[in-house]
Amino acid sequence: MLDAYIEGENMPDRLTALDAQFLYMERPTAHMHVGGVSVLDPSTKPDGPLLFDDLKAHILSRIHLVPRFRQKVAFLPFNVGRPMWTDDTRFDIDFHMRRASLPSPGGHKELADFVQRVHSRPLDRTKPLWELYFIEGLEGGLVAIYTKTHHALIDGVSGLDIASVLFDFTPDPRKVEAETWTPEKEPSTVELLRHWAVDSVTHPIEAMAHQASGAVQTPVGLLSKVRTAAGSIQQMIGSGMAPPSPFNVAIGPNRRFAFADIPVADAKAVKNALGGTVNDVILAGVAGTLRRALIARGESTTNLSMRAMVPVSTRDESQKMALGNRVSMFFVDLPVGDMDPEERLRLISGQTRHFKDSGQAIGAASIMGLTRWAPPTLHALAARLTVRQRFANTVVTNVPGPQVPLYLMGSRLQGMYPLMNLTETMALMVAITSLSGNMGFGFTGDWDAVPDIEEFPGHLQAAMSDLKKAAGV
Repeated sequence: MLDAYIEGENMPDRLTALDAQFLYMERPTAHMHVGGVSVLDPSTKPDGPLLFDDLKAHILSRIHLVPRFRQKVAFLPFNVGRPMWTDDTRFDIDFHMRRASLPSPGGHKELADFVQRVHSRPLDRTKPLWELYFIEGLEGGLVAIYTKTHHALIDGVSGLDIASVLFDFTPDPRKVEAETWTPEKEPSTVELLRHWAVDSVTHPIEAMAHQASGAVQTPVGLLSKVRTAAGSIQQMIGSGMAPPSPFNVAIGPNRRFAFADIPVADAKAVKNALGGTVNDVILAGVAGTLRRALIARGESTTNLSMRAMVPVSTRDESQKMALGNRVSMFFVDLPVGDMDPEERLRLISGQTRHFKDSGQAIGAASIMGLTRWAPPTLHALAARLTVRQRFANTVVTNVPGPQVPLYLMGSRLQGMYPLMNLTETMALMVAITSLSGNMGFGFTGDWDAVPDIEEFPGHLQAAMSDLKKAAGV
């Protein structure tokens, strides 16, 4: 009977534990969507200006390549199971795509001001969890596109996968045939409960069988992984709470945003001269930025370190274009006291090398997997308690993309600047997207806790200049 039911009906996808966690974590003051601003130069477009209606047609012709963008979240009664993805039978592209224009002069300040206000608004949970704004009026004839997507749907790396669907490597867009879409009937409450009941019976059994098979085949390897994960978890817990910080306060619902550009070549030149990795250079630059921001506020930085949580992708090539979150994380203490920039980079590089050697990422991934089969109510409670703990002062995330020119309908991409979600007691996050030889830094802050966020791009430029001088480049 159970087998017949499984074969006879299309079962909706259930959110993974990590994806569902971002829904459970959401609060009126802590929205769990992320965003990105793409700045485009339409002068490279061979057939005239970039128009809103043309962009809408372009997205409609390719949206079948990311089917989740026409699905919404269906919650089960009394939260008895994790939510499920179902087709939105009333999907309307006009709700998700919107048009805006900046006031003169249309510079960085005007763009950031518009974006931060839109980013402050939560997404409508009764519809697919994304929005796109076509923004005109930028100086120099440029156009910007701001997208925001709920973190339950997407992480940074899968976000770049979607960008690869919309963008092309030449000014002439590749031909993609649009597909007729017929949505599946939205399941009733009773059907959702039946799907959950079937999934609850079949999925754990399959998982246990898979794990048992792996244990029989490679018992030594499995034991090694368990030991490594246990040791890594102990390291993370043993690191204790992050130091007090003006960025660890209760946040409100409103956001501030600022952005900046750093050439990838600059980070590589510093790395080649002083050692470490490009990511180490980025972390050193952020440490210098925080130091300058605190000094400008009149805060003491004597012997001070601020702990950054650094997400890392655990995807492999087989998971390319699979939406959702496959991430782990590690912690780095960023020295913001008075020291030579080279010494700051050396201290950071030592920590990241230790992370790679210790297998701490495996431990972090194990922590995220512990709640896979927990009742969703307990899962939600765990997620909420986790974000109230101060294991880090800020988040620094870097997502590398293709280092070649990208085009949207012939308009060349000049820069892409990410926006993060904030947690209940973390008022500042830094995100970087590396594309076409440029690192686009996005600073997302709470409106009240980070009123000086407009100064952060200047602090970053000065911190990177210090690193370049130390490297002699």
